[in-house]
Amino acid sequence: MAIYEMGEPREVWRQIFERSQEEYRNPEDVPLRINFDAILVYLHEECYREEMVSFLPMKPMLILPQVRIEDADYIIYMNPYARCEDVSARVLEDLRKIDQKRHDKAEIIVVGKAANAEKLLKGSISRITFWGDHFTEKLGKKFGIDMTDQYFVYDPEKEHLAIWPVDGCNNHCKFCRRTYMYIKFESLPLDVIKAKLDEIKDVHPEWLKTISLRAENLTEYGLDIYGEQKLADLIRLIDSYKEVKEIGFPIGINIGEVTDDILQALCECKLKSIYMNPECGTDRMLQFIGKGHTVAKAKQVFKAIREAHPNAAIYGTVMIGLPTEEQKDIFELAKLIGELKMDYVMVNYYVVAKGHPLAAYPQMSNQVKEYHLKILRKELPKYLTRNLLIHHWTILKGNRKRSIAREMVKIKKENEEELFPLHLGEHQVWVVGDRKWYYVHDSDPKNKYFVLRFDHKYRFIFPYWCTF
Repeated sequence: MAIYEMGEPREVWRQIFERSQEEYRNPEDVPLRINFDAILVYLHEECYREEMVSFLPMKPMLILPQVRIEDADYIIYMNPYARCEDVSARVLEDLRKIDQKRHDKAEIIVVGKAANAEKLLKGSISRITFWGDHFTEKLGKKFGIDMTDQYFVYDPEKEHLAIWPVDGCNNHCKFCRRTYMYIKFESLPLDVIKAKLDEIKDVHPEWLKTISLRAENLTEYGLDIYGEQKLADLIRLIDSYKEVKEIGFPIGINIGEVTDDILQALCECKLKSIYMNPECGTDRMLQFIGKGHTVAKAKQVFKAIREAHPNAAIYGTVMIGLPTEEQKDIFELAKLIGELKMDYVMVNYYVVAKGHPLAAYPQMSNQVKEYHLKILRKELPKYLTRNLLIHHWTILKGNRKRSIAREMVKIKKENEEELFPLHLGEHQVWVVGDRKWYYVHDSDPKNKYFVLRFDHKYRFIFPYWCTF
C-alpha cells in the first residue's frame, strides 16, 4: 500500500478552486469532456469525512479542464443531501435541470449521499448512475485516473492522523437523517488497519502521535465482518503503538452500544478527547426518540471515563424542541449535564424533516423552544461543579452580539498578550462556571480568544480572561 500524502488541505483546495475559475474549454480541445460544477458549488457544505476520504483525493480529476454541461459527456453531481437538514427536493431539482441541459448521450454520475435520490426519482431520468460508496475509486477506474478513497489521512492543519475504520450506522434514531438516507455499513478489517499503521510507522512515525478515530458509529465497528463489536480490539491495537501519544474520538461513540469491554478499552487507552451525545435528560424522551440508552447508562459511561481520564476533554450534544418535550424534561436535562461533568456541550434545536418518524407529531413552536432554552440556561448553574462551555447559535445574536464583539476588539488591542486556549472557530458560545455567564468570540485572525463577563441581562460588566 502506498502512503497517501494529502498536503495542506487549504492549499489543495486553493489549487482546485483556482483551476475551476478557468473558463470552460472548447470540447474539441479536451480528451475528457467532463463537468463537475456541482462538486465545487456544494462541497463547502459537506462533512469532514467526505472531504478528506473522497473529495480531496479526487484532486487529479478536479484540476482537469471542464466543459459546459451542454458539452459534457459526463456530469458529476454531488450534494450533502441531509448533513444538517433534508434537501432532497433541491437535489431532485438540480438533477432535472441537468437532465434538460445535457446532450442526448451524456451520462450523469451522482456520487455520495446524493445517490439517495435514486429511490425518489423512480426511474424518471435515464442515462444516470448512482454511486453512494467508494465513488472516488469508481471514478478513477472509469476515467483512467489514479485516485481512490482514503481512510487514513494525516491532516497537517489539525496535526492528527484521521482514521475512518467504519462507515454507516445500523441504528434508526427517530430524529436522525438515517430514517430517510442510506449509507452502506462497511468496516475495514483489523489486519488491514494494522498493516496500514505499520506502514505509516515505518515511513512517517510522527503522524501516529495524535490519532483521531472517527465514524458515524464507531461502536458498531466490526459487526459486518466478525458478527460482533470489535471497537475494543481496535482501540487496543492503536494504543499498542508506542508512537501513539493520544487518541481522540470526535464522533461515533454511541452510549447505548458501549459494552463493558469497549468502556474498559476507552478507560485504559491514551484518551485525549471524546464526544458522546446524551441528547435528552429523561428516559421517557430517550425512549421516544429511539436513542437506545438510558440516563443511568449515560451516567455510568461518562463517570467511568471522567474518573479514568480527569484531564481529558469530554464533549456532548443535547437537543431542545423535540415533540412531546415538557419543561420538566429540561429541568432534568440541566441536572444531567451537571452530573456528566462535560467540558463542552452543543445545544441543538430539533429540526424536523418529513422523513423523520417524529414528523408525525405536533411540532414545537420557535417561541417555546426559546423558552425551554432559557430554562436550561437558568437551571444549569445550580448543578455545575466545573466550568462548562455551551454553544448554541441563537445566543447573543443581532445587535447584542455586534456591540459586545466591538467591545472585545477594543479589549483585544489593549491586551495583546492574552490568549484563550480553546479553538472554537467563529461560534457564539456561553460559558457557565461559578454561576456566572461568559461569552466567547473569535475576534482575532490569529485565533486569540477573549472572554467577557456579563450578567443575565447581557449588560457588559468587565473583561475576564478565561483560565481553564
